[in-house]
Amino acid sequence: MLSLPFSIVTWLLSKIAGWSYDNSEYIAGVLTCIAIDHFIGSVYHAFKLKDFTFRKNIVGLLTKLALCAGAAILFEIIHTTLKDASFIYDYLKSLTRLIVILYPAGSAFLNMSAITNGIFPPLGWINKMKAFNENLDLNKIKK
Repeated sequence: MLSLPFSIVTWLLSKIAGWSYDNSEYIAGVLTCIAIDHFIGSVYHAFKLKDFTFRKNIVGLLTKLALCAGAAILFEIIHTTLKDASFIYDYLKSLTRLIVILYPAGSAFLNMSAITNGIFPPLGWINKMKAFNENLDLNKIKK
């Protein structure tokens, strides 16, 4: 009776560890985007907006980490459910991973653009990202 809760926790941790190992490049990419976004956002708020506080900085970082982790888990569960439908699985896996990575990367790009007054990255790229965020149409990025 006592071993049941421990076996569930052990099973869950083994699944998470296996997924983490198999997807280490994706996880590293998301964490790198979060780190870059955090640095650029800190510079933006400290020097451009002049509203930097350590409390808001830490809360913002923890929020972004939690949202990316939560979204990644939910999306992985969704597309794992569809793994038997290979076309839908591949499309959904690519799309949901792109959504997760574009959250911190898009934020970093917006902060870069604000720091450089729209010079870098160019407003055309910013507008394409905004259009993708509105309708998830990959063709908006390709064109």
